[in-house]
Amino acid sequence: MHWKRILLVTFPLFSILAVSLFILPRFPKPLRRDPIPSGAYVVPWMRPSPSIEELDKFMPGDPPWDIDVVMANALRLNMTFRIAIPNETRVIRSTVYLGHDMDYLYVGGKFRGMYKNPTSTSDETRTNYFVILFDVANDGKLTFPESGSRFSVALLKDAGWHTGKVWSVHDEIWDYSSDVHREVFVFAEDRRMRVSTVGNSVTLYDNSTGTVIMLFSRHLRKDGFYTDNALQMRPGERWVMGFLLELGFSTHIMIGTDPMNDYVDGWPQKAYPYLNNDSSWWPKLVIDLANPPAEFST
Repeated sequence: MHWKRILLVTFPLFSILAVSLFILPRFPKPLRRDPIPSGAYVVPWMRPSPSIEELDKFMPGDPPWDIDVVMANALRLNMTFRIAIPNETRVIRSTVYLGHDMDYLYVGGKFRGMYKNPTSTSDETRTNYFVILFDVANDGKLTFPESGSRFSVALLKDAGWHTGKVWSVHDEIWDYSSDVHREVFVFAEDRRMRVSTVGNSVTLYDNSTGTVIMLFSRHLRKDGFYTDNALQMRPGERWVMGFLLELGFSTHIMIGTDPMNDYVDGWPQKAYPYLNNDSSWWPKLVIDLANPPAEFST
């Protein structure tokens, strides 16, 4: 009789739990619509014009495109990076461009006086890079996986507007690194995250002024990418996120090598190497997918 009483009490509870586990995941989460705080940077609705795909088809002999025209309606952030390298500091006057449509965040940068990577040798051409990082939950604390994108460009000996450049864009996530024995932003592919959120990219280089121009797109959502604390937005959502920018010269050539000795500076301040996961001081970025303008609604 004792066991019968236990079964009579516990069986309904287990039944309710089983039904809940089966049904609840089928209900979508409420849309995330963060209030916009004072001082936040609101990313406008826009698309590059010409598109990044069209820019990448420019041929030798074509005049260089102007990122101020291509990203005419973007949010523009002006800053100066000061990257300490052996025997000097490179002072790089910079403009970062941000815009979005329903599917992509468009990120561009114009870095005046950056020149080639000073750690390159006759045998190896190491990359210049630009990084945008996000505190996706906007809770002031970096936790796995977070989200970021890195544009890397190797400027070869004959680098100019149309020649001598090899570039790539990578996803970055916040995770533990056995190289430095702490959590840092690392390449997502090093953690076997095979789905990439980055889209098309293009770059220019003016060797007379050392100006490096980078422009790429990244998906605002991508099936198969981590959805827990990653930048995976749904239509109708409005996200406020902490963000950080970095500009640097890689001192290593292989992905996965210890990055802590790179020559790098950050905006609004240098935070590399990452000694903690405090992102409470990062500025705020707003991406609002609610109420798109008519030309972006389809």
